[in-house]
Amino acid sequence: MRIRVRRAAAAGIAGGILVVAVVRVAGWLVGSDADLCALGGAVLLGRTDAVGWLAGAAAQLLIAIIAALVYALVFEWVTRRAGALIGLAIAVPHVVIAGLAVGFVPAARMLDLGIGPPGAFLEYRGGWVVATFVLAHLAFGTIVGAWYGKARHADPRDRQQWRDVSEGANAARIGS
Repeated sequence: MRIRVRRAAAAGIAGGILVVAVVRVAGWLVGSDADLCALGGAVLLGRTDAVGWLAGAAAQLLIAIIAALVYALVFEWVTRRAGALIGLAIAVPHVVIAGLAVGFVPAARMLDLGIGPPGAFLEYRGGWVVATFVLAHLAFGTIVGAWYGKARHADPRDRQQWRDVSEGANAARIGS
């Protein structure tokens, strides 16, 4: 099983930074605390300071790298090709899983720190944040697909040549 680990990891980091930044900006615009790094730090360490934020950022990037490696496995062993559109297609189930997973984040430490639970898809942060969360994850998949490059395990259908049996092709052969 050979995947392009470095490319997948780099794409995952870039996509993860995009998701964190875009969701944070959406939260800022609507006046809510939609900072995925701060939420991660609150859950992991029970802290809202810089150390908690850095721990949350490290966790977000680790999750993004793991997600990109899963994408790479799908590119190599399921679709046998990669690209922006295939990455976007894989991002659809990814965003559903990620959105539901956020809803299952344990909220006890957040509540102790005065932070409300995020809810599935960050639903308690507002509709614009939910929409941004979804779009950012779709962009993540597009980035990973575009950056991954050509799959090493090429589609075996590329080697098989089919004869053109359409009406126009047969008429051209008969007439000559």
